[in-house]
Amino acid sequence: MDLTYEELKQQRLQKLFDDCQQQVLSQIIGPFGLSTAMFEDRNGGNVTTLHNFEREEADYIADKDISSHAKSRQDYQRKEYESTDFKQKSQQLRAGGVDGYTGKTTDAADMDLDHVTSLKTLAKNKKVHLALETGDSVEKVVKMANADENLVTTHKSINRSKGAGELDTFAEKNGERFELDPQKVAAAQKRSDEHISKTLNSALMKKQGKELLQTGGQQALQMGMRQALGLLLTELVNGLFNEFKVLIQHGVEAGKTLFEEIRQRLMRIIASVVKKIPDAVGQMFQGGVSGFMSNLLTFLLNNFLSTAKRFVTVIREGLLGLFRAFKMIFFPPEHMTAQQALQEGLKILTAVIVTSVGMLLNESIATFMATLPFLKPFADMLTPVLIGIATGLLSAFLAYQIDTFFDRSRFSLSEKMMDEMIADSKRREAFAGELVTLAEGSLGNIENYSKAVTQYQAIGASLATAAISTTATLASLERTTQETAVQVAKSAAVVAFINESQSEIDDFLKNL
Repeated sequence: MDLTYEELKQQRLQKLFDDCQQQVLSQIIGPFGLSTAMFEDRNGGNVTTLHNFEREEADYIADKDISSHAKSRQDYQRKEYESTDFKQKSQQLRAGGVDGYTGKTTDAADMDLDHVTSLKTLAKNKKVHLALETGDSVEKVVKMANADENLVTTHKSINRSKGAGELDTFAEKNGERFELDPQKVAAAQKRSDEHISKTLNSALMKKQGKELLQTGGQQALQMGMRQALGLLLTELVNGLFNEFKVLIQHGVEAGKTLFEEIRQRLMRIIASVVKKIPDAVGQMFQGGVSGFMSNLLTFLLNNFLSTAKRFVTVIREGLLGLFRAFKMIFFPPEHMTAQQALQEGLKILTAVIVTSVGMLLNESIATFMATLPFLKPFADMLTPVLIGIATGLLSAFLAYQIDTFFDRSRFSLSEKMMDEMIADSKRREAFAGELVTLAEGSLGNIENYSKAVTQYQAIGASLATAAISTTATLASLERTTQETAVQVAKSAAVVAFINESQSEIDDFLKNL
């Protein structure tokens, strides 16, 4: 039977009270409990991006890249980047006797072997240090710098005038003076740039790809375990709370000891947790995918902007919720209408937003609590609990508001009118039931009336027969009356004769 708006409102309020407990437990155990213990989020994420590496501070650099970051900030020392076989290679290439920048034939003794892209330029390039991991060694840089693609034989005067500067800039300013061939200069620069770009891009892709797989796999495992453990622990705590609440309210069942009662309740709780294991496996898979994707998303974002560790946490914790919300909205389950799916999806999305805001405020609240002398020893422990309680309650309240909003949208008319319409329909239903009862009674009466009419017809026929008999009887009585009258007249005459005879007799006797 459909509920009235007021009845539905009361149902929503009861659900709000139940959800408050569930949401608070989920928040304390999940994002503000297990995540804090299992994850050590850091500024910039787990994989160092070039954007973060170019920052002066090392706060956004992964631990393994800190030494490379420090190396990229050191003063240039040419000796570190010189190749041991440079002189030998110089002699081999200069033997050709052709200047690579002018195209002129030049005596080998008058030529040098020039780095098209100078060692100093490479040493100051942050991408070089990140991709080639110079914190351990600069050997990869030396190998790249001294590859044939980056070497050109040229006259000593050109090489020494160019120095550690850029070839393009040098050619623009001194091209006519040294009679440089623009095409040969451009070709040498292009060949060097392509070689360095290809080497660095390949090295950086391999480095970051490997790190993404390692850190993503680790985070996927941790997030999957957190989701599974969170579900099972929430079920366990809820079960303990509910069972012991009932135990306190109703006491120990008659005929049982307290130990037996507690043991039975614990067995029920364990059975309930065991039933949740298949759901926990599903949550583990979803959490694993979310953990891997959040690690990847954090890396992609840090290629353009530097995310603080609290934002890294928000991305990790919020991605699964966002995925669930959009899946619910755009791919609703078969048993749900589009409106119901939108309602549930908005509730999930609201919980994600509230949790994210709580995480962003976590450090600020912890810092504030640390300023209070009596709370300072417990600040790090109390802050997650307090924020978990606050976000849980707020999530439940907002979910209640969303349910109420959708309920009101379904009740397009005023509450009183809708309630009155429902009440009127109930009255109509009762009236219809009474009409059915009366109709059934009337049908019964009609049947009785039909039987009575049949009986009255039989009685009428009998009365008609009686009337005929009565008429005959009256005629007979009339004849009998006439005959009786004649007999009476005769009897009167006889009586008169007797009286007259008696008188004569009396007179005769007197005369004697």
